[in-house]
Amino acid sequence: MKSRLYPLYTKLKSLVIKVVLLIVAVFGTVNLSAQDRIELGGTLGVAYYFGDLNPSMQFLNSHLAVGGIGRYVFNDRLAFKGMAMYTNISGSYDGSNGRFVESTPDANYSFSRSIGDFSGQFEFNFLSYDHKFIASSTFTPYLSAGLGTIFYNRIEGDVGNNASKPVFILSLPFGVGAKYKINKWVRIGAEWSFRKTFVDDLDYVGDGGVDPSDPYGYGNTMTHNNDWISFANVYVTISMLKRKTRCNGGY
Repeated sequence: MKSRLYPLYTKLKSLVIKVVLLIVAVFGTVNLSAQDRIELGGTLGVAYYFGDLNPSMQFLNSHLAVGGIGRYVFNDRLAFKGMAMYTNISGSYDGSNGRFVESTPDANYSFSRSIGDFSGQFEFNFLSYDHKFIASSTFTPYLSAGLGTIFYNRIEGDVGNNASKPVFILSLPFGVGAKYKINKWVRIGAEWSFRKTFVDDLDYVGDGGVDPSDPYGYGNTMTHNNDWISFANVYVTISMLKRKTRCNGGY
């Protein structure tokens, strides 16, 4: 399994680096008069999977997640954020635990795969944040939502005849977070977010002792026919230029 994942790991690592550099290049092309609104930085945290092999347990089988972040600030209430993340997701089924509807003794199934996550989201601040004329506006919780895509190696066929191909799928990212302005240059933050996908094969790596598309006997329901991914991460961003403004009274 490790040898099969290594080429994908190499591709994803290269792709994440390219996307981070692209974010830097795109944000860097904005004219200098707006650069006090640009933030660039890195993010670190954990990611985990929701789906047929983990219907509801938070932070089960968490894996390290790393990436880059760029933010364009429209005003003290609204910003646009671009993110590129790399992580692994995994899950398993153990029929011997006897807790589930379709539990079968000695039926086991597990998966592990690397993914790349790319998203663009709007952030809506609950409080005035980094206002030009309000020195105390250094902290705010926020909501974020937008569109994204997930890149992974899709497995088709069965254990004895696997075929794989890299694919991009649509995701809907949304989450909550909080950010704090340390000084004119440095900002820090923490975020907990989810990605809703429209596929049910992130956990599929070939047939095993159970049907991985419905190991617990839920059937085709609204809540258990697509896979989700969650990220819990912290980040540090740097403001590209010191903000230059006159005081509110014009003095």
